[in-house]
Formats: sequence, structure tokens, C-alpha cells
Amino acid sequence: MKKKNNNLFLIKKINSLLIILLSFQSLAQDSLSLKQEINQHKKGIGLWWTGHNGWIIKSDSLVISIDLLLNYDKRISSPPIDENEIAELLDISFITHGHKDHFARSISKKLVQKSKCIFIIPESCLSIAQELNIPKNRIVIAKPRIPFELKGIKIIPLRAIHGNSDFAVYYKANLEDCGYIIEIGGKRFLQPGDSVLLEDHFIQKNIDVLFFSPTEHNMHIKNSLTLIEKLSPKYILPQHHSTVVVNEETYFWAKGYHKEVKEKLPANLSKRYYILNQGDKIQIK
Repeated sequence: MKKKNNNLFLIKKINSLLIILLSFQSLAQDSLSLKQEINQHKKGIGLWWTGHNGWIIKSDSLVISIDLLLNYDKRISSPPIDENEIAELLDISFITHGHKDHFARSISKKLVQKSKCIFIIPESCLSIAQELNIPKNRIVIAKPRIPFELKGIKIIPLRAIHGNSDFAVYYKANLEDCGYIIEIGGKRFLQPGDSVLLEDHFIQKNIDVLFFSPTEHNMHIKNSLTLIEKLSPKYILPQHHSTVVVNEETYFWAKGYHKEVKEKLPANLSKRYYILNQGDKIQIK
């Protein structure tokens, strides 16, 4: 009986030690900087939200970003990664259009100086790229509906037509602006950019990851639901929310209705809906 009690005591001790070790491991992972987390991601596809329309995708060793917005005077909180840190990691920077909250000048200047990344930009952004002194050999011009490949990635630029307040199409909307389908690591990502809902979006097939902007000047609630239900993607990720100060001047583009969209989704799609905090990671499977 004594031997049995000793064995139970040892089992309990081992279990307690395992719990402590797992707790330390969890704390260590939580304390990793975003740069360290990206560096330590070695296999498969990792996806991080950096706020607004900013995404970092790492597939095996290749690191790409979309519309990074880090240092910005209208930010509510500090960005989850430093501009110098991401400059050390980035291989490709995708830009959808020329507005400063998408083609962010500060990070783009830093990438020119501190990285060797390639910039994929719409033709509408060429003059801005020249102002930023981005070398010609580091620029790839994306044109709507003309696919191309780069570094093993298949890219289909999509038409993007910018919206404005009161659900109107923007007076200065540029038909050269782009959204993108990015096929990387065997998965298809759809980034519409800043655009009202277009047939270009919902005729797409086999979309694994959908980024969408439920703001008044983009797809708001109804059209966001239409796009999600048409595509039925495996991962549904709202963007363009909870990053920039919302006031009378910014509300139509800074306020996202991401929670309202989720509330209206059927259960099968709601399970695939992820509202991330800045710096959060999803492993795309």
C-alpha cells in the first residue's frame, strides 16, 4: 500500500512539474517579439496582422507584406513591430494604392534604405515610388487582370475602385489601383485593397484567406456579407479597423463594422471568422 501511495505521489509531482514547464514555455512564447516570432517560423504559412490593412505572410523562408502601416501620426497605439526590424526580414512589399495609410511613406523609405525587398505597386503609384527614390530594379508594376509570377508566387492583380463617405465612389478613384490574389505555399489569399464590391471579387474561386474592409468607404456590412457568402473562404479576416483614431474626419474610413458583420454570418462561416489583435498570428493550414 505504501509503494502504491509513493507511486501516486511521484505521478502527481511529475504532472505538477510538467504544468510548470508548459507554463514557462507559454510565457517564453508570449514574450517573443514579433520579429523573433517571424524568424522562428520555419515551416508552412504564418500570417500576422500589423493593424489597418497591414499583413505579414511568411511561407517557409519567404516574407511578404501588404500595405504596411507602422509609424503613423493617427495611430491609436504603437505598431507591433519596428520599421527597422521588418526591413531586416522582408522580401516583397505589396502596395494597393497611393493613400498614405496604404503606401505608407515612413516604412517605404526605411525599406528602401535598410532592405533589398521588391515593391509591387500599381501604375497609379509610380510617381510616389519615384519621390521615395525606390530604385527601378526594385519595382514591379501590377496592372489589373494581368497575372505574373515573382519569387515562386503567383499574383493576379485585381481592379480596385476606391469608395468614399456616404457609400459613394471616390471622385478621384483611379482605375489603375489594385487588389491582389496572391498564391503562396499552395494557398490563395484575396486582398481587395480599398475598393467597393466588384464582380472581379466574387467571381474568384478557391480562396483560402479573405481580407476584407467593412468600412463605409469600402464594403461596409451588406457587401462584406455578400462577398464572404459568395467565396466561402476558409479564413475570414477583417481589416481597416481598430488602428486609426476615429473622429468626425476619419470615421468613414477608420471605423470598421467587423463585429456587426460577424453577428450576421451563418454559423458555418462565423467559425472561420477571426478578429485579430495587432501582432496576432494565424497558422494557415
